[in-house]
Amino acid sequence: MPDTRRGADRTKVLSVRLTEEELEALSTRATEIGVGPSTLARTFVRQALAATATTTPSPPSPSAPSEPSAPAASPAPATRPAEDSTFEAQLRARLEALLAADLVTRVEALERCAGGH
Repeated sequence: MPDTRRGADRTKVLSVRLTEEELEALSTRATEIGVGPSTLARTFVRQALAATATTTPSPPSPSAPSEPSAPAASPAPATRPAEDSTFEAQLRARLEALLAADLVTRVEALERCAGGH
């Protein structure tokens, strides 16, 4: 679950432009896990930065664009560009895996809670 307790520490604002489809996909996923789209986007950025701090991805090769990997949690939006860079594909795969793991954890916790009542 995204950490929403540290709002006072966040003093910098970053505007990000998304397509209508990207914003809809972000909002849908955020609703699925019970947070707002900004919280989910911030979580994605933090998790990606944490992952890149421990591993240094190789820069994308301009001569060989890679296809994105199949999503772990849900189907990809129909408007996704076919020529994602290697970094974007790796980032997407990592974020989807983290989201899926978080979702599993939340569902298991909910099932444990419901089982006790």
